[in-house]
Formats: sequence, structure tokens, C-alpha cells
Amino acid sequence: MSWSRHSTLTTPSIACVAGRTGRAHSRARTPNASARGAARMPSVRTDSGGNGMEHTRRASLWLRDDVGRRDWMDVVKGVAIIMIVAYHVSLFLNSLGMDAAGVGRARIVLDLFPMPAFFLISGLFQTRIQSWSFADLWRRRLRQYLYLYVVWSLLRFVFYLVVPNVRADGAGTAASDPLALLGILVWPISSYWFIYALFVFTLVLWASRVLPAWVLVAAALIASTLMSAGLIDTENVGWNRMIEYFVFFVLGATFQRRIHAAVERTTPLVIVGSIVAFAGFAAFATFVPRVAGIPGVAFIGQVLVVAAGFTLATRLARVRPLGWLSYIGVRSLNVYLVHIFVIALLAIGLSHIAGWLDTLPGRGLLVIGAMTAIVTALSIVITRYLTRVSWLFVYPFGRSAGARTARANARESR
Repeated sequence: MSWSRHSTLTTPSIACVAGRTGRAHSRARTPNASARGAARMPSVRTDSGGNGMEHTRRASLWLRDDVGRRDWMDVVKGVAIIMIVAYHVSLFLNSLGMDAAGVGRARIVLDLFPMPAFFLISGLFQTRIQSWSFADLWRRRLRQYLYLYVVWSLLRFVFYLVVPNVRADGAGTAASDPLALLGILVWPISSYWFIYALFVFTLVLWASRVLPAWVLVAAALIASTLMSAGLIDTENVGWNRMIEYFVFFVLGATFQRRIHAAVERTTPLVIVGSIVAFAGFAAFATFVPRVAGIPGVAFIGQVLVVAAGFTLATRLARVRPLGWLSYIGVRSLNVYLVHIFVIALLAIGLSHIAGWLDTLPGRGLLVIGAMTAIVTALSIVITRYLTRVSWLFVYPFGRSAGARTARANARESR
């Protein structure tokens, strides 16, 4: 995950997921078209009572003129983490028996965009690692990933020793199993598989640096198409998803410059075209039976929705009332780490009134929306205080106490 001034972590690669580099740095700003035009054109005349000035003020209420070239990533991450929270909310609600209003169908939609988007963005920040030694790779990437994965897996285990688990699926039943905890490096079962995937992906990318780029891209693509079509199965959700999504990490690392250029130079016509293309694909996949079982179909859908999401985000980042998406996106890793605990606690309360909730208009979908908003907000508030305990988020060894204190103070001042 790469990071900005808002990030909690300091390891650059983990920052890619939440958003930017852990070291404070100034971001290069690229003026938008209107600002560039203003530099070349004479000032607007306001002879008719200042209408030009009034128009400018109205525009500034809706559009930002200080958007950086990479701010679209925060919007993407904000949307993606909200969809992940909604997906996990739907899993818990399904365990409560709330599937009457299409909760199951909602999960299909919510599972299509977030992980490909996150892994592609993460890959964009991995281009330098191929020149590093393994010692550098371990210090600057791997140990942070592994540390986070182990620490938060331990916290999850302790949490479910105390809190009743309403989940009825495999992940729920294994949450408080000591043997499952001991096997997390070979059999990832929790939602934290994503962090472990960053560890595995980064290591594989570095180890394969001597191979031609097309070899790794081709291998990852073949594995992804076979996995998404159900033709191969490890019988472990974590490994299955790693195999399916590794291709996006590789594509991000391999075509970093081209992806940045394509997204940042997008036009309204491209945005509309990408949205229409995905809508057409979604309609086709919905009405053609068993099309998802064809190798490559899922990958095409993921590419189309990522293209639509990335290009649209370049415009949404300029819309001032949607600034909350960027706010959440900058804190996406914080939300990711904590939201499961919040959902689990809320689900306990909902388990007593699940029957009544089914009588509400919209039923399951209404509850998904409300819970997603509540869980996201609470996760941000909780981590605002949790980040004061720096070892929960940052590898605590091998750095001076003074440096750790300085980083903690910097976080508290945000």
C-alpha cells in the first residue's frame, strides 16, 4: 500500500492498498484544464453585475481545482473498501437467515470490483523492488506484511474467544480454533488473506524478476481464468482468491506507466464507453446461463469494471461533495483491519430481531446499506484511537523508540 500524509502504515507497499507512501511527501499537482486555460486567457469581464465571478463561486462549491494526478486512487479505494464492508455485512446477514431481498445476489456484484482494483493499485507501486536485494525486500516490504497478517490474525482469534460468532460458514467455525490459527501461513482462512496475499505476491514478483515479463503475466492470466471458471480448486478460499487475483497485481507492476497514462489522460467519451461496455457485459452474463463457467469470462468482466471504475474516479475526485469517498479511501486499510470486529458485534444484536428486519421495505438490501455506513464510520473512529498503539499497525522492531514516537505523534496530529 503506498502512502500519503494520512496513512497509518509506513511501509510503502502496504501503502499502495490504502493509498500512498508512508513518508510524508509533497504531491505533485497537475492543474486541470480550466486552470491551464485561465493561465492563457484574459480575465473574465464582469460588466453585467459580476455574473462571471458568481459563476466561478458556484463552480468552486461543486468542483475542486486542487486535485492531484493520483488522487483518483483514493476515490477507487474508497469505493472498493465500502463494497468490501458491504460484502462482509451480507455474509453475516446471510448467516442470520436474511436472504429474502437478494442479499446473495448483492454479494455477486460486490465481489467483482474491489479486489481486482486493490491488487492492481498495489502492483502499481512495486516497480522498484526488482532492483532490491532480498534483505531490502524483507525490510521494506515483506516483514511489514507478515507482521500485520500475524498480529491481526491473533487479535481475531482472541476476539472470537470472547465474542459469540454468528457466522455459520467455514471461516466462522474456524475463527476460534487454535489449530486453524497455527496454520494461517499455509491455510489462510480469515479476511486477512489479502495482507498475506501481498506478502506472497511481492515475494513471487521479486523471485521471478529474471524472467521475461510476459512469462509471469501469461502464467498469472492462465491460472486466473482457470480458477475463476472453477476448473481448479485448492479447497481454501484464501489460496483460491490469490490465484484468481494475482494477475492484477502483476499487470499493475508490469504496465505501471501505461496504466497511469491511460487513466490520467482519459476523456468523457472513454468514461462513457467503459461504463457502457461493462453494463453490456453484465447484462450478457446475467441472462446467459452458466456463462461464468467459461474460462476468461470473469476476467473480462473484472477488467471492464476496473476500467470503468478507474476512469470514472478521475472525474469523481474533482466533485467536492464526494470528497468523503477520498477520505475513506485514504483510510481504507484502517477500515479493512477493523471492520470485521464491528460487523460481528452488530450482528449479535441483529440476530435477536432478524425476523422483524425481514418485514422492512427492501429488507436485506436496506439493512446492508445501513450497516455498511455504520460499520465504515465506526471503523474510522475506532482506528483513530487505535493508531496511538503503533505496534498494531507498524512493525515495531529495528527502529528507535524516538522514531516510533515521532510517527505516533504525527498520526495523532492529523
